[in-house]
Amino acid sequence: MTKERIGLILLGLVGLALLGSGIMKFTQPAEMVEAMGVGPLLTLAVVELLIVTALLIPRTRLLGIILAANYIGGIIAFSWLVEQETPIVGIALNTLLYVGAALYRPWLTDNQAGRIA
Repeated sequence: MTKERIGLILLGLVGLALLGSGIMKFTQPAEMVEAMGVGPLLTLAVVELLIVTALLIPRTRLLGIILAANYIGGIIAFSWLVEQETPIVGIALNTLLYVGAALYRPWLTDNQAGRIA
């Protein structure tokens, strides 16, 4: 198994987690939707599903990696600052994402700035 394939598997795991989260947000019970508000919940679900779509398409995969890194960074910040808890899930997802991206496209971790393959 090549490093690129292992990277794709790790990126797929992150995509699977975001897909599950997005679907769960669409199927929330009415009590939770009322407490959180329909707007933010549906917006987050759509964003998560768009990130998954970008990760699935080979031409937009790097954009999906960037979007996922930023979105998961927001999850970490929200957990840490608002919820006052350690963001273990967010850190684990971000770690999978970064390791997967580095294995999928090794030039992302090269010291040669500006080189795009």
